[in-house]
Amino acid sequence: MATGIHYEVPAPAAPDEARQELDRLLNNLHKHGVLRIANDFLEASTDVSRIVLAGANQPQSRNVMQNVSLLVMALGKVPPERLAVLSRAVTEGLERMETAADERQRSRAPGLTGTYKLLHDEALWSGLSPLLEGLRGFAQCLHEKEEKPAAKRHD
Repeated sequence: MATGIHYEVPAPAAPDEARQELDRLLNNLHKHGVLRIANDFLEASTDVSRIVLAGANQPQSRNVMQNVSLLVMALGKVPPERLAVLSRAVTEGLERMETAADERQRSRAPGLTGTYKLLHDEALWSGLSPLLEGLRGFAQCLHEKEEKPAAKRHD
């Protein structure tokens, strides 16, 4: 007489972590209506999809993406505290320029003696010195040889 075969069904394997994340992403896209909008857009017209994809595959579009990535990388190098200082300085500078432009319309030219006094104004030169040094650095960078960004260009 034959004996029965004893077989135990193995426990299901633990789900793959990446698969769980993908399922969660799909679920969130569905919950927020992104998948529906994308599907509706694609079903609406294949011509629209073709136009969008053709537009994205232009050299100008690739340039935009590379330029945006370069700006993001450059901003990533600037600590937020420095960017806040720069933002305040630009705002203050613009406000003072507007005020000076309004006053200039009502005032006369400084003349020769006024210009001479400006040449010896310590506050003026202490304010201009960092600006002039910044302009020197800016001009020096403009004269350096161009280099391609990290992403290759396909022109």
